[in-house]
Amino acid sequence: MMKFNIARQLKENGLKVAMVKIANATIVNKKKELEEEKKKLINSLDWQKIESSPLLNGYKKLYSDSSLNPPALNLLKLVKKNGRFPNLNNVVDAYNFISAKTLFSIGAHDLSKINGDIRFIITLGTEKYTPLGSENGVTVNTNEYAVVDDEKIICYLDQKQCQETKITKGTKEFIVYVQGNETTSQEDVNNVLSEVIETIKKFCGGDSIIIKEEMGGK
Repeated sequence: MMKFNIARQLKENGLKVAMVKIANATIVNKKKELEEEKKKLINSLDWQKIESSPLLNGYKKLYSDSSLNPPALNLLKLVKKNGRFPNLNNVVDAYNFISAKTLFSIGAHDLSKINGDIRFIITLGTEKYTPLGSENGVTVNTNEYAVVDDEKIICYLDQKQCQETKITKGTKEFIVYVQGNETTSQEDVNNVLSEVIETIKKFCGGDSIIIKEEMGGK
């Protein structure tokens, strides 16, 4: 059974993670009922509260580049600019919906494209990484925060996943993880993961198994 671990330095910096494996979901381009929920959320957003959120500021403390915004804020700025959520597929849209609603950083990866267990690490600068939307690998900085399997970075910081593990209509099994920071408890993170699972099952179906953290990451 897959496990994950978190580097000691990241834990000391407040990183917390909860993860699930989902199988047998039905992945389609768009789900009407989810689109309706997304529209309702847009109408209820409190932009002043979002921009002053301690949770979002907590993520920034995990980045060496202070100009970076947390993924939920980038997503919401895109929503504000376009007046709508981006549409990728119902799985990605479902967890993006919860990310926008809760402001937590959430990621997902095709399990068939992951090799070995998952680790949340501080980079050495030698890791293999092909950003989403690219066919070419790039060099990463040292002393950054990344999620890796045994052969590559699957997500750089909590900002951008790799090309190889993106969720498509051909995905059979995938993992989803929620990341918290020093402003959150582990219970907060677990509760958001439960909301993600419930939302994905509602709009995509599927079966879920919680993935346990392996303690003692280096």
